[in-house]
This record gives sequence, structure tokens and C-alpha cells, in this order.
Amino acid sequence: YKEEHGDCLVPTKYKEDWELAKWVKAIREKKSILLRKGIEAEVPPFHGNKITLRTLTADRVETLESMGFAWIVGSTKELRIPWEERFRELVEYREENGRWPSQTVGGLGLWVHRQRKKYSQKDEKYMLEWAPKLDKIGFEWAPRGNTSISWDDGFRLLMEYGSINGHLDVPVNEDDGERMDGKSDMYRLHKWVESLHSAY
Repeated sequence: YKEEHGDCLVPTKYKEDWELAKWVKAIREKKSILLRKGIEAEVPPFHGNKITLRTLTADRVETLESMGFAWIVGSTKELRIPWEERFRELVEYREENGRWPSQTVGGLGLWVHRQRKKYSQKDEKYMLEWAPKLDKIGFEWAPRGNTSISWDDGFRLLMEYGSINGHLDVPVNEDDGERMDGKSDMYRLHKWVESLHSAY
């Protein structure tokens, strides 16, 4: 799970692996019970004198914590990372990797997803306070490979195309017959126009 998602925050209702989700929930509950008793981990002899999948030995606790496993998730203040701190993480990630993080890259990926969602909703406070900071560093508002654009942006590109070419018949290919770059404005415009044709 960590290799695929970049973290150990297995959702309670993780449909791809119900057994993993149940196990994670059970060991978090077990740890909570131990902590209420003032115990960090279970020590021999164990209940029933055998180690089960849900027995939390000191070694197991250490192994899980070394992977970044969080015993408490969702509501604790230490897990609520300030916007500016996530922004710094984003900038560092971009500098180190030469690209923006995938929305599946752990906590940072989730944060990126939330920024794109707020941007698409045109939340007034967000657009005034936070979006300009992301615009300033050239943040991509659409996930990599996604050609969707807002109606306003599509219309603007169409008007620009019309004023340059004298018509609004947006081609699938460039003039030389080569396929268009899937990330270019021309391709995004074509896909936007295509979506209008299919809708009407």
C-alpha cells in the first residue's frame, strides 16, 4: 500500500483490500487500548501465549512507526499541516523531481488534489488568498495528461484562434500532419470544441 500511495493512511473503507483495512483499524484500536492502560506495546507472556496478527510487540510497533504508520489519523492537530508548509513541500518536490506530484503521492498528493478542487469551484476566498501563490510558481491546475479547461478559458482560446485564422474550424492535427502535443493549448482547445459538439 505504501509503495503505491506513498503513505500508510489506509482508508477505513479501502475497497481494494478489505482485509488490510480491517487489520489497520484493529491494530489502531489495540494501540489505543494499550495506551489507555499506560502500555506502549505488549510483552510476553501474551494472552493465550501466542503471537497473533494483531499482537503489538515492541518490534512490530517500531517497524510500523519506521514506515511512517500513524496510530491516530484524521483529527489530531499534528496531522493538520499548515497551508504554507505544504506549499513549501510542493516547491521542494518540484525542484527535486522536475514535475508536480501526482495526486496519489501521500499527504502532499491529497493536498494537491484539494487545491485543484477548490480552484475548480472558484471559491472566492481561495481565489484571492491561495490560488495566486500557486499561479506564481506555475502550478498546473489540471492533473498531468488532463486536457479539461474551464468554459471561459476554452472560449478565450477559441476567440484567439478565430482572430488568427479567420475561422473557428479547429483541426485535429497541425498543418504538417503531425499529431498535436497533448499538453498544448491547441490540443486543449480542440478537445474543448469537441466536447461542445458532443454535448449539443
